[in-house]
Amino acid sequence: MTNQSEKFRLMEIGGFLKSSLFLHTLVRLFLFFLILWALSSLVLSFYTNHGQKIVLPNFIGAKIKVAEKKAKSKDFEFIVTDSIYLSGKPGGHVLSQVPVPGSKVKRGRKIYVTVTRYMPDIVLSEHLPVMYGKKLEHMQIELYNLYELRCGVLGYKYDPGPPGHILEIYYKGTLLADAKSKREDIELYRGDTLGFIVSTTAGGEIEIPSLRCMTLAEAKFLLAASKLEVGKIKLENEEEFSDDNYYIINQSPTAGSGELIKMGEKINLVIQENLPPDCN
Repeated sequence: MTNQSEKFRLMEIGGFLKSSLFLHTLVRLFLFFLILWALSSLVLSFYTNHGQKIVLPNFIGAKIKVAEKKAKSKDFEFIVTDSIYLSGKPGGHVLSQVPVPGSKVKRGRKIYVTVTRYMPDIVLSEHLPVMYGKKLEHMQIELYNLYELRCGVLGYKYDPGPPGHILEIYYKGTLLADAKSKREDIELYRGDTLGFIVSTTAGGEIEIPSLRCMTLAEAKFLLAASKLEVGKIKLENEEEFSDDNYYIINQSPTAGSGELIKMGEKINLVIQENLPPDCN
């Protein structure tokens, strides 16, 4: 009886193994394990690559749109933190990046860049510091630090004060400031150049002083202060004089409205002992 039962059970098992149900079940199990293996491999690959670092490309010098497209293809986030105008360089190009090129970073890293601007900042002349009377070399540093303005010397003009000080300031041919005035309505571009007339103690010109009615002593003092020389002195109706208490009655060159004379030139004088009647 036992043997017959075992034979019957074996026949049932054999029949099941040959049945379509078994084959379908086997195929389903195979597909299940295949899917399970694929999912396991995918998850394992994700965790293996997660946190893996890659070399950061060099975006410096590239157009901003090209750099952004390249960064996006590698899952980087592009952030523009600053823009700077540089004379002679086209706008919209990457100047610098953080992290620097060649750094090893993770995917999705934020890349901070500085780009060139198309137009410079505008600076109103009213915001410029007081420049008249200031030493040029000191003002050069201050103007560059404030607005990246450059300084150029247009010329020199005699001034009795110390040399190297600013007397006049120009921007593209327009007078910005001098001893009498200061323009506050001029628009300047950051990075532009200002022109300066600078003081000097040599080679200048001054207005011819009027010496008539002065004593000779007073005239000598004024000429020395004006960096002019006393020329020939002629005493009216006499050949010699004894002191500086004589009065000036004429001079050469004569004083006129706005007439100029070079520093170091001589002025000839005609003197007499008594004060002329029209000088009272």
